[in-house]
Amino acid sequence: MKILLVDDEITALKDLERVMKRAVEDAEIDKTDDSEDAVRLCRENAYDVAFLDINMPGKDGLTLAKEFKSIRPMINIVMVTAYPQYALDAVKIYVSDYILKPAMVNDVRNAIANLRNPVVQERKGLYVRCFGNFEAFFDGEPIHFGRAKVKELFAYLIDRRGSTASNAELRAALWCDEVNDGEKQRKYFAQIVYEFRILLEKLGISDIMIQNRDSYAIIPEKIPCDYYFALKRNPAALSLYEGEYMNQYEWALHRVGQVEREVK
Repeated sequence: MKILLVDDEITALKDLERVMKRAVEDAEIDKTDDSEDAVRLCRENAYDVAFLDINMPGKDGLTLAKEFKSIRPMINIVMVTAYPQYALDAVKIYVSDYILKPAMVNDVRNAIANLRNPVVQERKGLYVRCFGNFEAFFDGEPIHFGRAKVKELFAYLIDRRGSTASNAELRAALWCDEVNDGEKQRKYFAQIVYEFRILLEKLGISDIMIQNRDSYAIIPEKIPCDYYFALKRNPAALSLYEGEYMNQYEWALHRVGQVEREVK
């Protein structure tokens, strides 16, 4: 289990680390007293749990928790605070638990035993995030798509949820309805599809896509995805939706209303 501890008070941070080592003996523990460094660590490491002090200068614990969730949707957040009145705010952003300072071994063990999201769910294999910006991860690390259009192609197929999309439909989405029959665009699209297939093969997940002569589809049942989980009324996935869906793509804007109805 990978755990991140964040507290601007060095003494409190060391005390929490000491308690953590007793409570979770096999854990890999990182710690920092700086909120910006905490964001960097979250981006670079697939943490299962983050223990965050609420009352910190700069970005407080609640702000950090929201940012962590946007980076790694399945991370578990446990708030550590000397102020129990913050508990309600913590619950509103769907943290797993909160514990009061000074943290005790049993408090930490109880928090770990009742995590909202299963440990290693995000760290193994493919995971796709649609809420907020579209992102895809493999073994907890962001997938490098090479070209932005390759990533957008995957996003559009994910949005289709198994329904086929034709060459023309995909080109209209990728080029914002500016489809033409020019040889240059057709070759570019063919290159995008080719690179996407190579990427899937490299990751060992080529079986998630079905390709016919001029149409493509993914197999939703083979893709762990926050949107798909939310459609099945998974509480953890439902908690991740905050009114945003594949923000970076124009074609996804008209889908927000429908997604809202589906997952609320």
